Amino acid sequence: MSSNTLAACVDKIIEFAPRWQPTSEKSNDEDWNDEEEEEEEDGDKEDDKEKRANDESTIRTYHVLPPLYSATGKPLNTATSTSVTIDLSRIKLKDLYHSNNDRIGSLSRLLCLGLFELRRKHQLNQTTSGIYLTKQEMRAFKSKEIFSIRKVFITPSTIQYEGPHFEEACAVIRYFSKFQDCFLRVSFRDEDYRKLKDINNSMDILFKHIKSLITDGLNICDRKYKFLAFSTSQLREHSCWMFHQQHTNNISCETIREWMGDFQNIHPVAKMAARLGQSFSTTIKGKELSKESYIEIDDVTSPIDRKVLYTDGIGIIASWFADELSKQMNFDSTPSAFQIRFAGYKGMVCVSLEDKIANDSKIRVAFRPSMKKFDSDNCSIDIVRSSDFSLSYLNRQIILLLSSRHISDSVFHHFQDEMLEKLMSINTNAERAIETLWKFNGNTGGNGTHKMMIEYLSRFQLNTEPFVQQLLFHFQAFQLKQLRTKARILIENGCVLLGVTDESRTLKREQVFIQIYRSDINETKIIQGPVIVTRNPCLHPGDIRRYEAVDNLQLHKLKNVIVFPMDGPRSMTAELAGGDLDGDTFWISWDSRLIFTENYTAFCYSDQARQANESTSNTSKQSYTIADVCRFFVEYMKADNLGIIATWHLALADLYGVEYEECMRLAAMHSIAVDFVKTGNRPPSLTKDLQPNTYPHFMEKKDKPYHVSTSILGQLYDEVKKFKINYNQNKNPNKKPFPYRALIIDGYLSYIDDARILKEEYDREC
Repeated sequence: MSSNTLAACVDKIIEFAPRWQPTSEKSNDEDWNDEEEEEEEDGDKEDDKEKRANDESTIRTYHVLPPLYSATGKPLNTATSTSVTIDLSRIKLKDLYHSNNDRIGSLSRLLCLGLFELRRKHQLNQTTSGIYLTKQEMRAFKSKEIFSIRKVFITPSTIQYEGPHFEEACAVIRYFSKFQDCFLRVSFRDEDYRKLKDINNSMDILFKHIKSLITDGLNICDRKYKFLAFSTSQLREHSCWMFHQQHTNNISCETIREWMGDFQNIHPVAKMAARLGQSFSTTIKGKELSKESYIEIDDVTSPIDRKVLYTDGIGIIASWFADELSKQMNFDSTPSAFQIRFAGYKGMVCVSLEDKIANDSKIRVAFRPSMKKFDSDNCSIDIVRSSDFSLSYLNRQIILLLSSRHISDSVFHHFQDEMLEKLMSINTNAERAIETLWKFNGNTGGNGTHKMMIEYLSRFQLNTEPFVQQLLFHFQAFQLKQLRTKARILIENGCVLLGVTDESRTLKREQVFIQIYRSDINETKIIQGPVIVTRNPCLHPGDIRRYEAVDNLQLHKLKNVIVFPMDGPRSMTAELAGGDLDGDTFWISWDSRLIFTENYTAFCYSDQARQANESTSNTSKQSYTIADVCRFFVEYMKADNLGIIATWHLALADLYGVEYEECMRLAAMHSIAVDFVKTGNRPPSLTKDLQPNTYPHFMEKKDKPYHVSTSILGQLYDEVKKFKINYNQNKNPNKKPFPYRALIIDGYLSYIDDARILKEEYDREC
């Protein structure tokens, strides 16, 4: 059963236990399904006794004292004491036993009665795999795009079990949905649940133990979970997938990997591991493609260097097929680009500028060789995400880079002051609160909580409902924390967009095309003039570039994407912190106050990547096994210093600037560390000369020596620290009661039971 089901059973036991009074006076530790007695003094007497015990165990009558309400809150008959006849065979108690000799005690009996009462009230359902789920969980369980997953956190001293939790599906879970309770997500953490760090030789014993768990498997109760795979994002979080093979079927880790594709000839082992994880990306089920409906076209290379790809990771999708996918996924409009997974291909597909692909109306998608990662027979084109407008926020790295390009400190102060003013006004003026909530959610209304607050504020006075008032306080507190810890400052004249390439080949070097579509006002805007573009994370001073945004009639079909040209000696995306077009997002701003005059020389990430590929190509061409993948998993955990590199870079750049020699070295090391998951090339070891002696006070490293920073980051931090949230403000004990009935709409009675169940589940989680 799920954790929510267990909690619901406990609630039911607490509610009904005092009223469940068996008519017989049998001992509490007596088995309900007595199939044999302790002694056989007389055969005939014992047969009668056993028969009576079996009859009594199957159906029992319990006197139920008159409760006020049932689990759903409905009043019961309180006139007289009632009796409830329970057929225990319906609960299938034998399913709870390992053998006929097992006995269950009082708590187990209460649990069974709790399960029965939940099922009798139609609050509990059982899946085909035998899992008991609450009514609300079952609704999510039936969704093809949501699955139930158990999680385990392994620390040096303990194992923490969690779940099952509901999450969005991936291709593997979707195909093997009948066995979703056999999947397990395992994470390795320190005692404070942060990622493990190999700080000294004493950690070798711990990593050896982790390797044995990954290689040999994990025993939980009567199950044996074996290593399956991990996605790139999971590897960065030191997590992986495991799977338990049931005796009743032939589904194993090996059969799942065979279904995923052919990984035999992929080198090095890091790349093989990344390809295994490709099928575990969270996706939305798309459409099946026949072999006649897609083709592979050539990549476009630079005329100067044939190794430079303008189309690295991006293909083309027919506009009519993009419309079909959008309708299937209930999009309001058709996006201009999709990030996809299909038959071993990964990357982006952009809507075709022409009516047909390769002059063939039957072709739905055209892939490119740079998108092909392995061979697979799974021909469903699944969607990772689609192009859309997102807000742009400054962060500490971008601020340092802009400051190095001589952007005045006063500009950043102005942006932060403007944001703070909006945040502080949401508790005083309803109109300002609505405006702020909309702006902070990309003019889309945001998630369900924000939409609820906006609807409430549109209809009622601001300070009359305590719950919504507290939501506004927490919204303020969250945004202030983001400002304090990340310098996350909203830039209204900016956005974050997926990148695509110019298939018309009409854009020139240093030009981009950006057309923004605002769904809230149904208006489009083509950005023209100088813009700045970067990609997170960005540590090198050349990672942020100034380009010219232009209007281009041939590209008007493309919205909410940034279009890069096929021109110049190397791809412009590669200059932006080593980006490509397989799903990277790019930070953009056209605010004149942030536009600098001259670009810093870009770091040559392509040369660094080429050197990495050459070094790995010299390795043995032997076929790797899952044991090699397990070994790489542990090696990555030991060598993972990405966070330390970024921390040291921030501390040194705050003191000396991003152009400081040690900062430049750390920026290059950071790029290698980012690609470690794909190349298998370890980043260079961090040396003492790169370690800062002190850390700026805004990093809040209380266990480290620190200095008071006078840089722009220190100034912004000190300004935010002045603001406090008073959660008790506007509390007036003499205020008039809120007219809650004004929130009730027609037909609400049909949802009262569901609302009570949701409230019970909410209370259990609090």
